Amino acid sequence: MLSDNRKGPLCMVAASVCWSFGGVCIAFIPWGAMSIIGLRALFAAVVFAIYRRSVKITLTKGNILGALCLSATTVLFVFANKLTTAAAAILLQFSAPVFIILIHLVFYKKKPRLSEAVAVLITLSGMMLFFADRLDSGALLGNLLAIASGISFAGVFVCNKRDDTKPEQALLLGFGINAIIGLPFVFIQVTADIIAWIAVLVLGIVQVGFAYIFFSIGIKRTPALLACLITAMEPVLNPIWVAAATSLFFAEAEVPGAFQAAGGAVIVLTVICYNIWLERQEKLDKP
Repeated sequence: MLSDNRKGPLCMVAASVCWSFGGVCIAFIPWGAMSIIGLRALFAAVVFAIYRRSVKITLTKGNILGALCLSATTVLFVFANKLTTAAAAILLQFSAPVFIILIHLVFYKKKPRLSEAVAVLITLSGMMLFFADRLDSGALLGNLLAIASGISFAGVFVCNKRDDTKPEQALLLGFGINAIIGLPFVFIQVTADIIAWIAVLVLGIVQVGFAYIFFSIGIKRTPALLACLITAMEPVLNPIWVAAATSLFFAEAEVPGAFQAAGGAVIVLTVICYNIWLERQEKLDKP
C-alpha cells in the first residue's frame, strides 16, 4: 500500500496526464468555445456523480469559492486561447505557483520557505525554456485573461485545502456552473460530427472527469504548492500527444523541439526532487 505522502502526488500526476489530452481533443472539435465548455462539464459532472454516488452539495464558503475558481479557470483559459497564442496562454496560466505563494502571504500571513521559492522559480524557468521557440508577443487582452486564469487556477488549489471545503462537492458544483453557462450555446454551435462528438466525450469523461477524480484524491494528501507544481507536467505532455496525433492523421507532424525537451526535463526533475526533499524533511521533523 502506498503512503499518503506518495499516493497524493501520484494522483496529481495522474490528473496531469488526463488534463494533457485537452489540446489534441480540441483540435478535432470545430465548435465554439462555450459549447465545448458546456458539454465537457456536463459529461464530467455525470462521471463525477457516478464516482461519488451522490449529487449532494453543501453550500459552504469553501465549496462555493472552489467551484467559482474552477469555473473561472476554464472559461478564462479557453477565451485566452482565442485571443493570444496557445503557448502564451498556457505559460501565463502556469504562473499559478507564484500566485499560490502570494495568496498564502496576503490572506494567511504565511511566508514562503526558501525551498518553495526556489522550486517555483526553477519550474517557471523550465516553462519559459519549454516555450522559448514558440512564444510571440500575443494580444494584450488574451495575455491578461491568461494571467487571470493563472490566479483562479491558484485559487482552485488554495480553496480546496480549506477546512470548510469538500473537494468532491466543490468540483461537482464547478462542473454544474460551467454546464449551465455553456449548454445554451450547444443549440447554436454543435453539429452532427461523429469525430467531434467522440472527442468531446473523451474531454468530458477522461480529460475532466477522471482528471478531477484523481485531483480530488490527490489534493487532500498533497501540499497546495507541490500539487500545483506537479500540474506543470500537463503542458509538457500536451505537445507529445499532439505530435503523435498529427503524425498519424495529418501530413505534417508537430514534433517538440530541443528547447521543449529541455524545458520539460527541467520541470519534471524539479517536481521529483522537490517531492523527495519534502518527504525527507517530514521524516526529519518527526520526533
